[in-house]
Amino acid sequence: MSRRAFLVGLGVVALLVFSLYRAKYGARESAEEIDRVESRIEEAVSERKLLLGELSHLSRQEWIEEYARNELGMAPPRADQFIREEDLPHILGPVDSAPPEAGEVSDD
Repeated sequence: MSRRAFLVGLGVVALLVFSLYRAKYGARESAEEIDRVESRIEEAVSERKLLLGELSHLSRQEWIEEYARNELGMAPPRADQFIREEDLPHILGPVDSAPPEAGEVSDD
């Protein structure tokens, strides 16, 4: 019986040694993964700071006006470009006929 207890004890010790080795190896892998994730977080924070700086620069009113003028050919509206709704028939001329209502069939 003593020999059997010794072999069982030896098996338990071997299992514990193997488990300790696997735990140490797993901890090393986890530490490396944590380092990779922390590195990616630092890169993301750096990129976020860069993008926020770029956003603050590009959202300035002066830059938007300059871009609209130079790149898009836009300009502030002139007074003669505004008309009142009441003046539309005089500017557009008389309307021959109203467009058919939805669902109606025209006689054309």
